[in-house]
Amino acid sequence: EKSPTPMSDPVDVKPKIEEECKHHHCAKAYKELEACTERVNKLIAEAKPGQEVSANCTGQYFEFWHCVDHCTAPKLFAQLK
Repeated sequence: EKSPTPMSDPVDVKPKIEEECKHHHCAKAYKELEACTERVNKLIAEAKPGQEVSANCTGQYFEFWHCVDHCTAPKLFAQLK
């Protein structure tokens, strides 16, 4: 009697799909997020000690990840079995 073949561990394809989406489909949103981050980091570096910097990149961050999710989801679900 043959023993059952062990199943291999499933491979999570989401990170790979996300990377493709980040650098191709969402490249514009990524560049906008990077530019914002650079601007905010510059403001922080130029701030006087104790001066509060209220600028942030929350909007660009969520726009970028919305784009990545929107691009990733159909490709990911197409691979589910």
